[in-house]
This record gives sequence, structure tokens and C-alpha cells, in this order.
Amino acid sequence: MLTPLVDTVVVETIEEALRILERNGFQLILSTIAFDGSRMMDFLQAVKRTPSSSAIPFVCVRALPSVLSDRFVESTRAACEQSGAAAFVDIAKFDHHKAQSLLKDVLTGCLPPN
Repeated sequence: MLTPLVDTVVVETIEEALRILERNGFQLILSTIAFDGSRMMDFLQAVKRTPSSSAIPFVCVRALPSVLSDRFVESTRAACEQSGAAAFVDIAKFDHHKAQSLLKDVLTGCLPPN
């Protein structure tokens, strides 16, 4: 879904992500709720505490339907925003095309102009 929108680097753990962030210049960080065993909030907070990465827009995403209640998802949205996320996108309830369009709009709004 992301390939036509942005170049991606896929990582699976917080430690790996933080190592890669130290070595490369990124314009955007996108993380799903399920990242590294549901540690997206830990990752977001680590990014925002690190001076070299704190200014990078961080977008939190719920990409897949799950057993999470709507109330929990809204609480997660609020926690992401309070922790410095640029956006929280819940695309789990949409078909592929609508989800991609919504994600594109959010990412375009978060990326610096060319």
C-alpha cells in the first residue's frame, strides 16, 4: 500500500528502528499499533526523546482490524497525539483503495514540501 506513496524501510523491533534512525535521514516515521509486539507507544516516546529524531513527523496507524474496542483505539489516538505524533490514522475499517487514499492524504500533509 505504501510503495507508490513513499520509499520505505521496514523494521521489526524498536532497537532496529532506533539504530537505523541514527544512520539515515528520514522524512517520516510510520508505525502500526502492532509494531514490535504492540510497542508502538514505546517507539514513539523513544523517537521524541532523541534529539536527532524528535523533529521527524511520526504517524501512528491502525492498519488491521482487531479485537480492540473503539474506545481503546480513541484512547490510543489521544495518547499518540499527546506524545508528539503528527497523526493517528485508523485505516482498518476501509477497503484497500479508501485506506490508501486516506493514508496518502495524511502522509502528504506530514511530509515536508519538495
